[in-house]
Amino acid sequence: MKFFTLFIFLSLQAPLMVIGDRRLIESTCKATPSYNLCLSTLLSNPKSSSGDVSDLGLIMVGATKVKATLAIQRIKTLYRSHPELRRSLNECAQVYMAVVKADVPSAVQALDGGQPKFAEDGMADTAVEAESCERSFSGRGLKSPLTQMNTDIKNVANVARAIIRMLL
Repeated sequence: MKFFTLFIFLSLQAPLMVIGDRRLIESTCKATPSYNLCLSTLLSNPKSSSGDVSDLGLIMVGATKVKATLAIQRIKTLYRSHPELRRSLNECAQVYMAVVKADVPSAVQALDGGQPKFAEDGMADTAVEAESCERSFSGRGLKSPLTQMNTDIKNVANVARAIIRMLL
């Protein structure tokens, strides 16, 4: 009987915990520049259901890395098929390698180390890098084949930055 009572008690508690976690995610996302992007990104990661604001920031930083990595892969494909874009693509590859190898790892390290200001700086730099990639085309009078990716990376980085600011 005690086991059954404990089971019923725990079963009733689980939905309340999920609702509480969902509320944290929703309230956090409301304080970002893109509620829908924030919500969809966080809810797609199972770790968000048990995380605090720092964990939510880490998830968004990770999403930034995923998008930057996809941009690097796209750049490699475009490099082979569009030789007229190579100068701009090289610049984009450099900035996104910096995001993946420096900005994201420093943001993760800063969040793990309780220094959110440095994490915020890394995400601010990522947004600037995405704009820099886009300008590498427009500055040469070229149409960027990476506009949507650059916009997506900038948006995710800005959402991550807003979440990280909550820790300051």
